[in-house]
Amino acid sequence: MSFLCPDAVFTPRGLVEGAAVEVVGDRIGRVGPLPPGVDPAQVERLRGKVLLPGFVNAHSHAFQRALRGHVQHRAAEGQGRNDSFWTWREAMYGLADTLDPEAVERISTLAFQEMVAAGFTTVGEFHYLHHQPDGTPYDEPDELAHRVIAAAKTVGIRLVLLYVAYARAGFEVAANPRQRRFLHRHPDQVLAAVHRLQMQPGAFRVGLAPHSVRACPDHWLRAFAPFAASGGLIHAHVDEQQAEIAASLAEHGRRPLHVFEDAGLLTPRFSAVHLTHPDDAEIAALSRAGGSVVACPTTELDLGDGFLPAERLDGRVRLCIGTDSHASIDPFAELRAIEWHARASSGHRNVLRPLPGGDPRDGLAARLLSIGTVDGAGALDVDAGEITAGKLADLVAMDATRIEFASARLLPALVFNGSPAAVTDVWVGGRRVRGER
Repeated sequence: MSFLCPDAVFTPRGLVEGAAVEVVGDRIGRVGPLPPGVDPAQVERLRGKVLLPGFVNAHSHAFQRALRGHVQHRAAEGQGRNDSFWTWREAMYGLADTLDPEAVERISTLAFQEMVAAGFTTVGEFHYLHHQPDGTPYDEPDELAHRVIAAAKTVGIRLVLLYVAYARAGFEVAANPRQRRFLHRHPDQVLAAVHRLQMQPGAFRVGLAPHSVRACPDHWLRAFAPFAASGGLIHAHVDEQQAEIAASLAEHGRRPLHVFEDAGLLTPRFSAVHLTHPDDAEIAALSRAGGSVVACPTTELDLGDGFLPAERLDGRVRLCIGTDSHASIDPFAELRAIEWHARASSGHRNVLRPLPGGDPRDGLAARLLSIGTVDGAGALDVDAGEITAGKLADLVAMDATRIEFASARLLPALVFNGSPAAVTDVWVGGRRVRGER
């Protein structure tokens, strides 16, 4: 048992000054005044710091961290207007072809280290690099998944492994040899891999990720319905690109989210990643199901995907964040981009609904923090995201004495002016993984 005593703690009641956070094992005990008679050796003073819940990165492709700095140029002179998500994807495929198991573990470790340094305590790893470059399985069929798991263990970040199902290049699209490392021949192979990984010892969880409607035909999606019905975690790319929607209409006569709905996959544990171009009926369907949207604004900007229609989703579905391709690993940038996208789209300021309770001047900042913490934890079914008794002790300390916070209202400044540079200490399940006492 120990007590963390910062200047202020962000709780469900807002920013509370002078509170101590008791850590008992991997959980939070009481939150309130420091009890009398506590052994000073059990007390850690975090002077000048604010304690927040750990941020949740609900969508990551760790190996894509190796693309950073290598795709920020035109492929050829005069080709800039033709550069798009689809040309970027070819560069990503080229990278994937070069990675052996050691490289997968190494780059995953780097990505996870940067996440922890930025204040992320949990990551949902959307894992679709499965096989050898020629498409044949490794002798250990889950070799690359184990490498990602090992990287998370080395760094100390909480891992939810979202094992990806990938069947084809797309509807009436010729097979792409550069996707061979992703593909399985039958949905039962995917379900078997998920089951094997669920049986592995270790502090990580496993969900199922049908990559997208373009990558998974209808009979594959329906094969996954029993997993969803049993309470399994389902994440999928949805409505990221207009071309994806057009292909879905051509194949199914339905938009992507309705294809997932028809297959029986929309449950409270379904998360639609991106959802950049939904129509109102899709939003209503996800709302009825109680599912989530994982926005990845810095990647969506980097790839030219478009803007999440946050003002249409607000109050209807749970929003959370991911860093996807890792063009940037910064929860503060992701959170404020959601609000700023909504402002740019609507022509208004302070668009998202404030979190009720607490000082109304902090309501919008509190709402954005909840998107990055408790809502992300909900999307990954992790018992964290709040500094309250009984939750996992996933915590982040920020230096409130930095110049960017001077003469500012603290909570909004932390959100709208914060950055990983202000993160000093990180605990995952009560274990310090960044900073020193």
